[in-house]
Amino acid sequence: MKFLLHYIVFLWLPMTFADSFRLDGVVFHYRLPKKLADDSRILVLFGGRNSSGFRTLRLFRFDDLADRHHLVLLSPSFNGNNYWEPANGTGNLLKRAIAFLEKKHHLLSKPVYLYGYSAGGQCAAHFAAWMPEKTAAWGVHGCGYYPDIPESSQCRPALITCGIEDSIRFVISRQFVYCYREKGTEVLWKPGRVGHEMDSLSLKLAEAWFEALLNGDPAKVYGEDDTKHIKQRAEDIQPMFRNSLANDRIKELWLE
Repeated sequence: MKFLLHYIVFLWLPMTFADSFRLDGVVFHYRLPKKLADDSRILVLFGGRNSSGFRTLRLFRFDDLADRHHLVLLSPSFNGNNYWEPANGTGNLLKRAIAFLEKKHHLLSKPVYLYGYSAGGQCAAHFAAWMPEKTAAWGVHGCGYYPDIPESSQCRPALITCGIEDSIRFVISRQFVYCYREKGTEVLWKPGRVGHEMDSLSLKLAEAWFEALLNGDPAKVYGEDDTKHIKQRAEDIQPMFRNSLANDRIKELWLE
């Protein structure tokens, strides 16, 4: 009930106007930042299963992040079965949507960022593996189905969060983290004291993580899975258990 009330408040809060367009029957909602710039990028947001793009934009509420970094927020309203498998056609559809925005708003064609929750997390993980040349980084929360681990050259920095009480997805996510790190890729892994819900702490960490990437911030310190020990040097933590923490904000959220 507590989460439901927070969710209702989330959806009630005002949000900057979001526009939409339709491709092959799928509605894409998007929000432009207060000001576009030469360095404007696209952040694709995937909500829970069969969630509308408009609802996803309101739930994640990355408006301030988008305005600070001139990000265009894009969210598809995918619906049906297995739409998180890009080979089923949704991958090319998303590429077309990205190209549409790039052309309409005179954006430079650059790799995009991906973030999703639950079935939307499955989208972010699978789309990142399917189109590595168009992916800068990706993040998920409460994801229970990941792609096969790609080759090292096709892996991208990732943020993976999951509630400990979301037991099956938690085990699946943790195992994926270890395997992905074995490819030499940076993964920030944060278990949470929640179930499957999209909690505010995970959203705050996602916002801080994307902001550090957009700023080009290097790791300031390193955190170890499970023990939560903080180290100044990367080599003091085994790569399989290492989390790069770019600033104090990320460190605090990761430790919480």
